[in-house]
Amino acid sequence: MKVRSHRVSDLVSWVCVPVTLMLYLHVYLETTTTTTTTTTNNNPTNLQPVPPPLNVTSLARPDLLLVTPILRCGSTTLLHLLNLLAPRNGFKFAPRPPRQAEYVHIPNDRVQEEIVSNLSSVATPAALMEPFAYINFTRFGQSPPIHVAVIRDPVERAVSRFYQARAPFTLVERQQLFPGLKLPSRGFLKKDLETCLRSPRDPECKYPVGKPALGHTVEFFCGHNDYCPIFGDRAGLAAAMGGVESGWAVVGVLEEWNKTLAVMEGYVPRFFSGATQLYYEHIHPSKTRRNENFYRPSVEAEAVKFLRKGFELEYEFYEFVKQRLDHQYRALEGRRRR
Repeated sequence: MKVRSHRVSDLVSWVCVPVTLMLYLHVYLETTTTTTTTTTNNNPTNLQPVPPPLNVTSLARPDLLLVTPILRCGSTTLLHLLNLLAPRNGFKFAPRPPRQAEYVHIPNDRVQEEIVSNLSSVATPAALMEPFAYINFTRFGQSPPIHVAVIRDPVERAVSRFYQARAPFTLVERQQLFPGLKLPSRGFLKKDLETCLRSPRDPECKYPVGKPALGHTVEFFCGHNDYCPIFGDRAGLAAAMGGVESGWAVVGVLEEWNKTLAVMEGYVPRFFSGATQLYYEHIHPSKTRRNENFYRPSVEAEAVKFLRKGFELEYEFYEFVKQRLDHQYRALEGRRRR
């Protein structure tokens, strides 16, 4: 969930206090744990010999990974995977504390600069997960981290978000984390997607072009300009595509998970070496670790068709990312055959 109209001091405290806690945790871990023996090559400059523009990892800090967790796009799987990879590959991973609301769009430059300063001062090597949209670190005089994210088929993501909000395990987890949170109404819990789409006055499942939308995929890669939160905005799409090519080491695709893991291992080996093996040994067998919604019903074909009509630009971005991921994968395969 994204909050747009708060005081600057609120934004600073919401975003930067958790980072301060992470800094403390990093120091604590560094002084209380023993050195882990790894079986992989942890040389931070050990990059695959694929030249730019497909490989931009060499343009970033080799010791700092920033993962953008996009809701219902494999973010829980990535969290579990990084927990497994951290001791193997010799880096610190401190997941951010749960929050009632997430800040994606942060238009205030001072807040962005504070975020950049805090993240840049983290004890490294380290991997961080933060859900705000892309920030250009060089604009604030800092070297950028290695940016990584995973996206998903836009309609599949919309359907998944709708039913995840009603899943019993989601409600239990949120109530345990935030006991004072008001429980949803029975009507909300029993509502299905088809009923929502048929109701013209129900905004939950509507994505009107030209209006702000809560955390649509393009926004995460567009940045923090005024047009970035606008759903279906061409300027936002262009900025997101340009940002991916110049600033993101890997943007994976949930529907191309094996290819995503291979590209992460190939382009960001410092952090993702051994990811495929660990995933299939420890995460794939567990639906819970993959945060799969057991309670999601099937969706009528007409509902999917109706939703897809409004996601034209989101699908343009999705296909663009799929194509880039495929090019990165083919480049790796080509190097291996030589």
